[in-house]
Amino acid sequence: MATEIKGIDVSKHQTAGRVNFSALKNLGYEFCMMRAGYGMYDCQKDRAFESHYKAAVNAGINVGAYHYSYATSVKEAEREAECFLGWIKGKQLRYPVAFDIEDRSQKYLSNRLRTDIALAWMSKVEAAGYYTMLYSSASWLGSKLDMSRLKHFDVWCAAYVDKDKISRYYKGSFGMWQYSSSGKLSGVYPNRLDLDFAFKDYAKIICRAGLNRG
Repeated sequence: MATEIKGIDVSKHQTAGRVNFSALKNLGYEFCMMRAGYGMYDCQKDRAFESHYKAAVNAGINVGAYHYSYATSVKEAEREAECFLGWIKGKQLRYPVAFDIEDRSQKYLSNRLRTDIALAWMSKVEAAGYYTMLYSSASWLGSKLDMSRLKHFDVWCAAYVDKDKISRYYKGSFGMWQYSSSGKLSGVYPNRLDLDFAFKDYAKIICRAGLNRG
């Protein structure tokens, strides 16, 4: 098992064309998780996704994708999954695809319904042949989801604390860790970046399993 493979994640908040992925590669970063979009309508595709994707692939960075959800029912989650699958169709994704659940519209749902929503999206996307994982904050993972029902899926945990303090909020395992939302990488991007570690060699796992072929 690999340890601490360095990566970043981006969305439209990082201006299209401004992220220098070649410089990122030269600094030893191997992957980038990109927001494909949010919600359940085609018009909600992230406006920077295509540009970020092309630039990263050309620089030799392994790409994964994530979907920001505001679904408040299983039916909406399934519609979001269909939309996401359309956005990533044909893309060369060597890292996982992730379901991002953290929206305030979901905050006051029951744990059971939030878990049903996550399961609906991830099951649909996994059935389409993708290595699928769950993203949320450590506090949501520890208190707002029934993780026993989601144990089939890897977790991408957001926690801006020392790694040994994450268990205060979430005691489960995670394959990726977003450890900062204020990273500065000289020559890569002039403003803040989200920084991540992967604790598995996802590119190798996904390639060997024949997944993410879109």
